[in-house]
Amino acid sequence: MRTSGVRNDFLSRLLELQQDGKGAISAPTNWVREPLLEVETEIDVGVVNYLEESVLLRNDNNTACWHFFIGSPGNGKSAAVGKLCRHLMNKKECKIRDDDDVEITKLERDKVPYRLRVYEGSNKFPTAWVVQDASVVPNPFSPDIDPAKELLDVMRDAWEKGVSLVICANRGILEKAHRDNHTNNQVNSKEWFKILSEIVGAKTSLQGTLDRERSFSGRKTVFEKVKVGYSHLDNYSLLLRESRVFEKLLENAASECHWEACSSCPVQNMCPFKANKDWLLDSDARSSVLQLLTRAEVMSGQVIVLREALAIISFILAGCQTDYGPKHPCEWVQDAVSRKDVFSLAVRRIYMCLFASHSSHGLEATGVARGQQKKFLRHLLDSMNGNNSTSCAAMKCVVQKANPPSTDVGVTRLLGPRGIIPSLDPCREALPADFYECWDYSSEIASKVGQKLFTQIEKDCVLIWKELEEELELASDHLASGAYWALRRWSSNFLLHYGALFESRSAWAKELDDFTELLEIVAKAPGKRSPQEKQRLGKLDNQMEKILNTITENKGESVVKLSDAVTLSGEWVQDELKPKIVSSEESGSISLSIKFTGGERAVFAAPMYLWLTRRAEGKLDARCFPQELLLGAMDARVRAASKGNYAFEDDGVKLEIKTDKGEVFKLERFGGDVVVEV
Repeated sequence: MRTSGVRNDFLSRLLELQQDGKGAISAPTNWVREPLLEVETEIDVGVVNYLEESVLLRNDNNTACWHFFIGSPGNGKSAAVGKLCRHLMNKKECKIRDDDDVEITKLERDKVPYRLRVYEGSNKFPTAWVVQDASVVPNPFSPDIDPAKELLDVMRDAWEKGVSLVICANRGILEKAHRDNHTNNQVNSKEWFKILSEIVGAKTSLQGTLDRERSFSGRKTVFEKVKVGYSHLDNYSLLLRESRVFEKLLENAASECHWEACSSCPVQNMCPFKANKDWLLDSDARSSVLQLLTRAEVMSGQVIVLREALAIISFILAGCQTDYGPKHPCEWVQDAVSRKDVFSLAVRRIYMCLFASHSSHGLEATGVARGQQKKFLRHLLDSMNGNNSTSCAAMKCVVQKANPPSTDVGVTRLLGPRGIIPSLDPCREALPADFYECWDYSSEIASKVGQKLFTQIEKDCVLIWKELEEELELASDHLASGAYWALRRWSSNFLLHYGALFESRSAWAKELDDFTELLEIVAKAPGKRSPQEKQRLGKLDNQMEKILNTITENKGESVVKLSDAVTLSGEWVQDELKPKIVSSEESGSISLSIKFTGGERAVFAAPMYLWLTRRAEGKLDARCFPQELLLGAMDARVRAASKGNYAFEDDGVKLEIKTDKGEVFKLERFGGDVVVEV
């Protein structure tokens, strides 16, 4: 029986932002109203506000604007265009219609038009076109669907009519459109196709503008000229550097204005979503969440895109839609409270959402271990003789309930059982003894974290575990040993993860934080780096050089293995092929680059840094270093050697050549002459 009829409809709207929700994709039908969680981003300030003025004819503007938003699904391309269209409608009083002349305010909810037309004032002709998703095609039932061809068609038509054009596309479609036509003489000479060539050839920096303006060549064009820009969003981190987008989203979602309805709810002290909101309102606790997400992003080498960010926030603050069916999230909480289903509530606390969402009721996640744990807990429940205590009711929900909280919570890349954040679980490694002493349901926890963060949910869990331990004192020895293991594993899953998040602990924490600092250092201009920062980068260069010289018989000498039969060494290799850690050519990237003479590069990502650090600390034999992490750097070094013309150097070059007969020839250059040893 429900305890209250209080509902917070903000939670229902949050559920729409999950990856299978209707608000997950920013389609034209969603653009009419402001997003649920609206924050200003660098793209908004630097691009959207510029486009808002530049795509229109107003103020005697005779130069159109073409802009390409480039990136993978979910990284905010459509959201940026949605904001642009909303500004054009609300601030500039423009009309936006699809090709059937239907205004976007009247479009059917499921309709995603390929192209939208922007009309200024009472003009009967469009000033700008918007292709909000180039992977959508005008006729999805056509037998020869080709998004790349449709993209070329819309560019050609926009050029002939001389209108502004805004396109959202993934890089693959742009590259295919170029690849399929760059040898076609009927197309590749067209000025609009040259624009595509330059966009594809441009560095994937966060944003940029092509150098020159072009003049439209159509007979009757809206604008006379066009200026072209682009924005790559794949490397736009919501967490790193100056960006505070993720933090702003969290602050917005946790703002008290969204949670006013909860103040009259009689079970608010047992609501995991309100408790998670309180966690995010606390600046230190919120920082621990952001730090964990930053480590996960850096470790994965892939930015957390906007769609993933919104889905994570939705899950933390509104739970999982699969649990509810037709119910409202508030009803689910109220029903769980009335049934004393404490652990269904506890498993939706923020520390479990992040570290252990794959662990239903907080029990073991894997089949065999989970089965054993439930068996012992079931025996313990039977020994309690079915009393009416809170502990007994809560245990029944855990071991007997047929529909436990779902473990399929979305954002699998980050939160799934093999996701990035569970891989950073500090409980997988040994933790300091004082950490266990503090967080193993010690009475000190509540006083340490504060009553607002250590909620009634945690207090009830601790009380239940203690009551169950008291029951074990009366149980048989056979039951006690197994049940004690099951009980301690169960409580530790909650409390140690609570402590880990509260104290910002994770696996590889120091190394990942150091690598994040390196991203910041390398992004600076060399003249703005401190002496300590320069020293740090130099030390890293030396470490990389040592690990690349993995041929032990050369006694640490700089060596390049050109092939299975030929190795190159000598002073020239040491001087000319020393690796240098530099920033990635992709602006906003969450990886670095290893650069060699001649401009050859290889990716230097966080996993390589983790292994390199352990090697540098003497905790790892060089032969244990995962060779696959070095392949890119080794290949780049070989390419650099080939470009370096080592064969024409007079001194400092050694070659070792092995024949198929086991012979070894050693060639060394002295003053332009070659000495050969067999």
